This record gives sequence, C-alpha cells and structure tokens, in this order.
Amino acid sequence: MANTDRVNGFKPYKYNSALIQPCYHAAGTTVTNDMFVGDMVELDGTGGPGGQAGVKVATAGSDEDIWGCVVAIAADSDYPARATFIDGASAGVVMVLTDREAIYEAQSDDVLAVTDVGQNAMIVKTSAGNRITGASGQEVDATVATTNTYALKVVGFPNRADNTINSADNKVLVQINMNQHIGDAGSTGV
Repeated sequence: MANTDRVNGFKPYKYNSALIQPCYHAAGTTVTNDMFVGDMVELDGTGGPGGQAGVKVATAGSDEDIWGCVVAIAADSDYPARATFIDGASAGVVMVLTDREAIYEAQSDDVLAVTDVGQNAMIVKTSAGNRITGASGQEVDATVATTNTYALKVVGFPNRADNTINSADNKVLVQINMNQHIGDAGSTGV
C-alpha cells in the first residue's frame, strides 16, 4: 500500500511535556517568515516583550542547531483565528517543545529504509506551509549520512497500517541531533 503524501511538519511522538516553553516570533516582512505548528525552530537572537527567547524557522538543509519544535500558537486577542500558524509579518508567541530527548514523527521526502535507523538526516522544506490547514512544510530529507552536522537522527518508524516502511513518503521517527542546548556538533550516524 502506498503512503499518503501529507506534509505536516514534525509532531511530538514521545516527550516530557514540562519542557514546553513560550518563545517569541518577531514580525518579518514576507510569507517566508510564516511559522507553523510542526516547524523546527532555532534561536534568532531576539527576545519577546515578556522576556521570551526569540525563534525563527530552522533553515532547511543547513547544519544549524535546533532549539525545538513549535507545538502550539499562543492565543492572541488581536488575532482570534490564529491557531496553527503566525503570519510572517506578525509578531506572536509560540509554544516550543525544547526536550532534548524528544522523539518526533515526520514524513520523509522520499524513501527511508529500516537500514537508515541510526543515520543522520537534514530538514527539508518541500512547501511553504499551508495557511488553510495550518500544515508545516517541513519534512525529513531522505538523503541520510553519518555526518555529525546533520540536524536530525533517524531512530525508527511508527508501526501502523497507514505507514509502509521502505516506501516513498513514509513516516519516520527522529530526534534532534544538532541541539542548541548543547552547542556542539551532533553524534555521528552509524
């Protein structure tokens, strides 16, 4: 059975919910600055009016460290319809899972195999994100390597009827390999 190609970013699979913190999304100028639930983010050197750390969407295909994953958009009375994304031109608060040991589920952009477990992968942005559904445009790049500067580590696959392993667009379980909490290069893949 073929997997459904449904890009929706990263969603927590196993994590410590006590490690979700409010972070600040600064106003940008274009749609490329949109931030969605399911986006991996990195610190951007700004801060929010409430003392929150500033974050931006993690750069796809880079070797930059990851701070965490957006799991919710904070309520804002100025934007009552805002639930799954923040417009790139707007500022706002996002809830970010910063658990260094969290495991996330995401779709691969091609085929990942069981033999890829233990390998490292990058984040790839295959779409801008969907403002109607709120789906993030980030996926796991299926080009894996042992390189310790790849952002993610493949740790397994969800074993479900809707996920055919070793097939295009399969869902994969990953951990953050390049973590801003640690600051060093990640571990080498096997």
